[in-house]
Amino acid sequence: MTTVMPPLRLDVRSCERARHARDARFDGLFYTAVTTTGIYCRPVCPAPAARTRNVRYYASAAAAAAAGFRPCLRCRPEAAPGSPLHAARRGLVGAALAMIEDGALDRAGLPALAARIGVGERHLRRLFVQELGAAPVEVAATRRLLFAKQLVDQTALPLAQVALAAGYASTRRFNAAFVASYGKPPRELRRARDASADGAALVLRLPYRAPYDFAQLLAFLARRAIPQVEQVSAQAYRRSIEVNGVAGWFEVSQGEHDTLALRVHHPAPAALGAIVTRVR
Repeated sequence: MTTVMPPLRLDVRSCERARHARDARFDGLFYTAVTTTGIYCRPVCPAPAARTRNVRYYASAAAAAAAGFRPCLRCRPEAAPGSPLHAARRGLVGAALAMIEDGALDRAGLPALAARIGVGERHLRRLFVQELGAAPVEVAATRRLLFAKQLVDQTALPLAQVALAAGYASTRRFNAAFVASYGKPPRELRRARDASADGAALVLRLPYRAPYDFAQLLAFLARRAIPQVEQVSAQAYRRSIEVNGVAGWFEVSQGEHDTLALRVHHPAPAALGAIVTRVR
């Protein structure tokens, strides 16, 4: 029997139909896990559909990972567009998520995060499980892993800098996380043909769920552009930034296949995660 794990907001029938149809409208809204393979996927995964009795559904990648499933190497969960994590932006969970994405759990533990939010550690963990299906530490670990995988796949950034940008305390932990989740160290997963570079800028693909009117967004931003900080053309948005006292810039333009192309120029790899999170 198919199992739907809370707090999934879609009914079983909708998930089943979306999975079999590989419906891109549901990409990032839930994740499919297969008990016989131990792997979780996006609903658009090109792999043959698993039998219904072997399928479980999860509201987030973190929930699937917390249940012991590994991310799929074919559909790449790190490439999914906005997920239910972005729906939990209000209240205590939203505030804690913003801090996690800014690296709060990379710098300190869960007790410190709970203290900043103003609640007990157990209460915060319970809220996360209710809202996202995974505890704060599990959400942070999955976010760290999937962002590192995106950098490995899409950039030529040295692996030591990938580890730093994703928030790993050491390359040893970075390698161990990849072996545990993908069965291979990151150097074996790097796809040279996918690596993107543009001079000193790093280029990433940010997927979105169509329809998305990027031209209209550019027009909106152009009317509100801050002089000497923001530049908006008919094709791209560019902004100067400062992270931890270090200046840089980023540019967003239309990419291919329902993606935006993000170019980032910043000398500190550790700032990359925060920059990408804020651009999203």
